[in-house]
This record gives sequence, structure tokens and C-alpha cells, in this order.
Amino acid sequence: MHRLICRQELKFLLFPCLALWVWGHAQAAEPITFYTEEYPPYNFINDQGEIDGISTRLLQEALTAIDHPVNFLLVPWARAFSEARLRPGNCVYSTARTAEREAMFHWVGPLVETEWAAFALPGRSIEATSLEELKGLRVGSFHEDAISIHVANQGVEIINASRDSENLKRLTSGLIDVWVTGPDVAEVVAGSAGVRLERLFTFRRSAIYLACHKSVPARFLKQLQTRVEHLKEEGRYHQIRQQVLGNGE
Repeated sequence: MHRLICRQELKFLLFPCLALWVWGHAQAAEPITFYTEEYPPYNFINDQGEIDGISTRLLQEALTAIDHPVNFLLVPWARAFSEARLRPGNCVYSTARTAEREAMFHWVGPLVETEWAAFALPGRSIEATSLEELKGLRVGSFHEDAISIHVANQGVEIINASRDSENLKRLTSGLIDVWVTGPDVAEVVAGSAGVRLERLFTFRRSAIYLACHKSVPARFLKQLQTRVEHLKEEGRYHQIRQQVLGNGE
């Protein structure tokens, strides 16, 4: 009789443990969402209607070795950044890792090394060589962008668009005088439109990352960081870059 009671007690103890085990595994399998924006050549919608780009391909290839479901979603930048900053289980890319943002997220990368530069149309007689000399000019960037925030913090008034690619049209239509962005972005956007740009000066080197809400599991982030590093060491990053940019690389 005593033995039966012990078995019964063990049975009742096992049910909560099993429930906790199942719940824990269900939580571990919750999909993570990688938010991004239209920001070629790093992330964009291709002709097949798929999310593509250098950063996208690098992350997707890294994820093939990790047993965790991930959804990719392209939305306007301000929403992408807010979703990753405020909602559990979300990440955002391609994101500049700045001092202001450092404590907001957990980081994976760098995905891409880049620069920040100022561009104008040839023949506009703009001879600025520093951010200080942009003061008084109409300078374009886009909402919540690290470049926009940095330049504004230097005392330069910024006219922000909803996304970076809109600045080329604003430049050619005379709504802005200078566009501050990355050289890869400027080259791809202007090249697609058949517009020639003049780089006035480069004012900072930077790197872009995947930034994740602090609820994203540390094990997943560590695995992803390791895979990204291995792919870059193996030369896959340069192959992906050439695939996206073509022979113009």
C-alpha cells in the first residue's frame, strides 16, 4: 500500500514536470522575426518579389545550420526599428551599431563594413569637404537612420524622407542639395536610375549588424554569430556581394 501511494505521488509530480518540459520546448520553437527595410544592396525586394540583398543572403545562409524558425519581413524602416526595440522575439537589419543604440539590443555581426558619405549632383557647384560646411544646405536622409541622427547631432539640419532611396528623386528634382548615405546605397540606387552622383567627402567608417530584442535566446544569437563569422572567413561574404552587385563590384 505504501508503495502504491509513492507511485501515485510520483505520477502527480511527473505531470507538472512534463508540462513544463513541453512548454519550454514550445517557447524555444517560437519563430523569431527579422524585420528589414528597402535598403539596397543590403536588403530589398527583388524582381521575384522576395526579400533579397547582401545582408539577407548572408543571414539566410547562416540560418541553414541553426534549428530555429525565422521569418523575414520587409516594412518601412521606422516600424522595423521599433518592432525590434519594443517587441520580444524580433530583430532588425541592416542596422548601424552606434553608442546610442548599443544598450538597446543584442548584436550579431558585423554583416557589412561600410562608410558614411555626402553626395551631390555634378555641376551643382557644391564644394563642401566636411559636415560643418553642409550647414545652410538642404541635406537629405531618412527617419530613424543612424547617419541622419549623427549628421543632425553635428548641427546640420536634415530633411528626412520615409526611406533612403527617395532621396535620389529629391536630389534630382532640386528639393535637397546633398544626400548623406552609404556609397553602396548611393551607387545602386543612382545606377538603377541612370543618374551620376559626385561624392563630396566621406565622414565616417561604420558597420551594419543584426540587432535583436533582448528576449531573443542567447544560444540562438551565439550560434548565428558563429555561423556569420565562419561564412565570412570562408569567403562567402565576398561571393554573395559579387552575386548581388554583379560585375560592377
